[in-house]
Amino acid sequence: MESKKCLEQVASVFSGRPAKPILRLRHFAVLALFTEIDEELHLVLNKRAAGVLQPGDICFPGGHREDHETLEETALRETEEELGILRQEIQILGKSDYMLTVYRGLIQPFLGYVPYDTFLQARPNPMEVDKIFTVPLSFFLETTPESFDMVWKAVEVSDFPYERIEGGKNYPFRKSVFPELFYEYDGYTIWGLTAQIIQNIVETLKIAEIPQN
Repeated sequence: MESKKCLEQVASVFSGRPAKPILRLRHFAVLALFTEIDEELHLVLNKRAAGVLQPGDICFPGGHREDHETLEETALRETEEELGILRQEIQILGKSDYMLTVYRGLIQPFLGYVPYDTFLQARPNPMEVDKIFTVPLSFFLETTPESFDMVWKAVEVSDFPYERIEGGKNYPFRKSVFPELFYEYDGYTIWGLTAQIIQNIVETLKIAEIPQN
């Protein structure tokens, strides 16, 4: 093929084409839900039930997006299924920064608000949620989380063709160092993705100099 014509065809395909991840990502959404107690904003958190993945972890309601949904709809549906708070009772305030995980997942947090009277009527699904509780937003604004490095590295597997790459098993595979954050509140350890999302929300509020109440 003539090089000029080939170049024009390449340009026609890629010019203005929106970029997307080369590896397929699974899309998730969570809802950082606020309520108001004694004129102070609180974040609603839940402790995962014993029979689910990552039992006992403290988290926001959320899950995997179904084919017909937007990510906002996913966050509302999962909150209704897990906490028993009807989606129509929730006011969506916006969304914070999303996270890309080492498990090829994209997690989009949304922020929402529910009146305290409605929160008190929540009926958590015992198959998924052990308990729900609230934490004053002021606690997170005033508390610096502890940070510990988690190291991710390639694990040797028997059927990988190491002989086809320079250095074989001695190839200098890179390690990834990821900071894990920990908050301790009233006997609860809040860590992992939940702590990362909270810190992102808090840092965004601090930059904007939003008051605590």
